[in-house]
Amino acid sequence: MNMFEEIEKEKQDLPKIRSITKEVSHYKFNGYQKFAIVVFFVCFCFGIILGNLFPACGTSSNFYGKCTTTEFNFSLMLFFWFISFLVCLFFFAIGHIISLLTSIDKYLRKSI
Repeated sequence: MNMFEEIEKEKQDLPKIRSITKEVSHYKFNGYQKFAIVVFFVCFCFGIILGNLFPACGTSSNFYGKCTTTEFNFSLMLFFWFISFLVCLFFFAIGHIISLLTSIDKYLRKSI
């Protein structure tokens, strides 16, 4: 047996863009998921604003000296983005769980 022949037998084509958009367009977001998406975009912008509001020292200075130059606080922005991503992912997951439970409930009511 040749490994490349096995790969050729098992190989599948990548899905076309139209089929992906068709599948995604049928998905409806519930309130929790819409809230999570909106909050993530707001927090994304707010992370950039926080990085500018609380600048970091641009040059290495001694412990007791003043900070002479400041620059954009990239680490604060990334930290805020990461925390907001986790919070929004939590809300999105709750919304997804609720939508799954709702579809299960509809299926069970239909079968009774």
